Amino acid sequence: MTNEERKNYYMNRNIKLYPTFLALTWDVIFVWTISTMFFTNQKGLTFSEVVMLDSFLTLFGCFFCLIAPKIFPKLSPMNTTRIGLLGYIAYLLLCMLGNNYFVFIIAQAFLAFGYALGAVKGNLIITEPLSMVKRDKDYQRVYGKGLSFYYILEAVGAILITYVYNWQPYAAYIISICLVVFVLLYSLLFKEPAKFQEKNIEISAKVETVKDGKKQKKTSSYAKLLASGFVITLLVYVFFLRGTLSVVSSNFKMYLQNLIDGGFMPIWLFGYIYAALRLCIALSTKFQFKYDLRFGVRSLIISLVTIIATFLINGFIVLLCPINVFTIVIVCIVSIVQNMTRMPLSIFVNNYIIVCTPKKDVEKLYALRTALEYLGYAICSFGFSMILRGFNDAYAYSTLLFIGIMGIPLIVSTILFIRQLCKKYAQKYTIIKPEYTEDDYV
Repeated sequence: MTNEERKNYYMNRNIKLYPTFLALTWDVIFVWTISTMFFTNQKGLTFSEVVMLDSFLTLFGCFFCLIAPKIFPKLSPMNTTRIGLLGYIAYLLLCMLGNNYFVFIIAQAFLAFGYALGAVKGNLIITEPLSMVKRDKDYQRVYGKGLSFYYILEAVGAILITYVYNWQPYAAYIISICLVVFVLLYSLLFKEPAKFQEKNIEISAKVETVKDGKKQKKTSSYAKLLASGFVITLLVYVFFLRGTLSVVSSNFKMYLQNLIDGGFMPIWLFGYIYAALRLCIALSTKFQFKYDLRFGVRSLIISLVTIIATFLINGFIVLLCPINVFTIVIVCIVSIVQNMTRMPLSIFVNNYIIVCTPKKDVEKLYALRTALEYLGYAICSFGFSMILRGFNDAYAYSTLLFIGIMGIPLIVSTILFIRQLCKKYAQKYTIIKPEYTEDDYV
């Protein structure tokens, strides 16, 4: 077997392995379903304090994202991601063993460290193999498949963990630690792309001098990236979008938690509702490329309108209608629609970065994008926690006031981003590469 054949074999194998790897590393799967219940019931925190922990998480995440490209510059994306997984383990252990708020804040720092390394370097695990075997246009398909696997796994886990939680509240954290260890072993199956790149260097290639290296570093700096109007509008867009969406999941879990605490719903039903929500998200993620292909840039507007409308509908239903089976079903259906339209947006943004940005700038743009997402998440989570505290954790009033505040900047930032995208990349990129056809998505 020639080196070229070996390269194609191992890079295609990496591509096949990646969806499962992404599904297992996207989040600490078995924890988020019961995290609110765990912190409120087992650790004695209030809802507003739990939301405040999310703010600390995102502030730490913003910091680590900006320095992530410089933390381990010589390590491969896979090795960097493995180090990030160790941060997951530290987070889980501190949550289990901690008994005061300061320890939980430190736990958020370790989790943010793991998230940051995965967010900045994790995409390169798949983009490099795709580029080496000339399958760049398969990014949305492969990435979407991985996220779909994640939400299916989370749905199954949501049902099982709620039963396990009744038996042993700490079991979810123990299971998650075991899963992270398994993922570390699974990652050994990947072959490093750099090994093949080193073997294929041509002797006649231009030797890089120190001066060239400095020039390359300068052209890839954050300041250079921020000189682009496209990058600025992208960052403003993800700041407000992520900030708004940060409240979606915590909002719905808080609503279900109130139903459980009020005796309107048994805890086991929480697992089934949450699982149904995640399965619907998995379905929307799996077919996000067809949604993308069908609506193009309009998909951003459709998702935005749906998110704002569903926020308002849920708020008014909870405020004006009595709690009964009918209203609970309506709120759950509206939340499912809300999440189905929001999830493909992260894949779209990744695709913008890949197609509209030189390869040398992709990693730092991922870092900037993720940092602004975390910053938006932190500020909006903090603001929402203050609103919750002001209304004594009242779900309806807090939801309506939050979307009333965020609606205008979210709409304006989305319109500005679409205008910049269409203006600068009208020939190169609308939402998908022009060579894409329906046949690509069969």
